[in-house]
Amino acid sequence: MHVSDAPLGAALSDSARAAARSFAARYVGGTVVAVGAHPDDLELGAGGILAALSAAGVKVVMAICSVPAHYDTRVSEAKDSAAILGCELRILMEGGCKRIEDVKNHQLVGLLDGLVRDYRPLAVLTHGPTDFHHDHVQIYHGMVATQRLACFDFYSFLPTMCRPVPVPFQPRAYIDISHTIETKLRAIAAHQSQFYARGLTFEFYRDVARVNGRMVGVEYAEGLDISKLVFA
Repeated sequence: MHVSDAPLGAALSDSARAAARSFAARYVGGTVVAVGAHPDDLELGAGGILAALSAAGVKVVMAICSVPAHYDTRVSEAKDSAAILGCELRILMEGGCKRIEDVKNHQLVGLLDGLVRDYRPLAVLTHGPTDFHHDHVQIYHGMVATQRLACFDFYSFLPTMCRPVPVPFQPRAYIDISHTIETKLRAIAAHQSQFYARGLTFEFYRDVARVNGRMVGVEYAEGLDISKLVFA
């Protein structure tokens, strides 16, 4: 018996492959909100997905909760990055440097509630509960609480970091970003103060995307954990 090394995607017909890759089509005509603790988190965790959604005509809002340092520089970089991805940018704790720990939990939930009320998203992408950054986990739990206001698909992306650290994460959905991987990397590169100025590289995110792609028969993919899906 011969076992081919070709992944599942290679065995699908063109129509079946198109159906299998209709993640963006699910949200066309609506809004997807991506919520990150700080500038660059969304690009690292889901930049390829956000670019793909935007390219498909989905309104994508990148919500950054706080800017902990170098406010003007980091907001400028975030604006450049959001433009590369084709997304709308929103800073929740705007006006100067703040940390998520500076606000009480009910205040953080209130800010996140405002996002849901303002945009009525069909889907939310945010951090997950296994992230090793405590403030990232706070954002996740805050977004869990917003589900009392509206029904939306709820996803968590790969734990984000500037240096690779082994953290448990099990994707349950894989989105093909072969056509947006370079856009993702350009968006990350816009955050020069976080990477180039500190002598750090982000190429390992290409490696992660390549491994995820191998799982599902495409060149590059991003993985999401699924907390909730809403069907008509």
